[in-house]
Amino acid sequence: MSDHTSNHPVVVTGAGSGIGLALVRRLRAGDIPVIAVDRNECPIEGVWTIRCDLADPEEIAAAVARITGPISGVANVAGVPGTAPAATVLAVNALAPRLLVEGLLDRISSGAAIANVASVAAGRNTQPPESIAALMAVPDSAGIESWLREHPIDGPAAYDTSKRALVDWTRALSGALIPRHIRALSVSPGPIETPILADFTTSMGAEAIARSASAVGRHGTPGEVAAVIAFALSPDASWVNGIDILTEGGLLATRSTSFPALKGFSQ
Repeated sequence: MSDHTSNHPVVVTGAGSGIGLALVRRLRAGDIPVIAVDRNECPIEGVWTIRCDLADPEEIAAAVARITGPISGVANVAGVPGTAPAATVLAVNALAPRLLVEGLLDRISSGAAIANVASVAAGRNTQPPESIAALMAVPDSAGIESWLREHPIDGPAAYDTSKRALVDWTRALSGALIPRHIRALSVSPGPIETPILADFTTSMGAEAIARSASAVGRHGTPGEVAAVIAFALSPDASWVNGIDILTEGGLLATRSTSFPALKGFSQ
């Protein structure tokens, strides 16, 4: 956002809990207006919640129609884990952010920013680039079902693929929006202490989740990720665009500690 004092709101999905709720708290603490888009009411005072099932493109269209004025940012935070059916995972994690941004594009102010919450799980995706491109071109739920018939995957694999698609689409979006002076970037957390961490433990395996915490000392908190998203939306990040910000405490970096020149640094 080029100017938080413009009094134009930020649209935040998944604002009822977890990272989305932490982001709303941070934005409201800075007197930034927020429109929450979620199945559940956002409990923060002064926030307008538009109830919406983000797995349903028709409900997304209805929510978009209710947002009439200019907006100074969009944060697509809502997501579902791989314990959900593959079609639901792809609808909420990959299709919904695109439909929301496309629907709001004529209301997003010059100087605004779009932040999409992806995941380090994007690195586990096994679908080739052409399949990812086809996924991000589907227009609706029927399109997702058709894509799944051609690329049969289960919920956990759909989660990885949805996040890869979101990262790739965000980068392409950033390039397309440069002439309009609108930034777009993604934020990719590792395991975070949210209400759905148990679902990730189920879908990804308790051993893998525990190994992540052991590697960096703990899991992250919603507030730590929210701080990065808030920065990405803010004027302080005005020259940050088209990238994926890893927000995982150095988890991926722990795989590089065998580099010869680092011998003894961790002792």
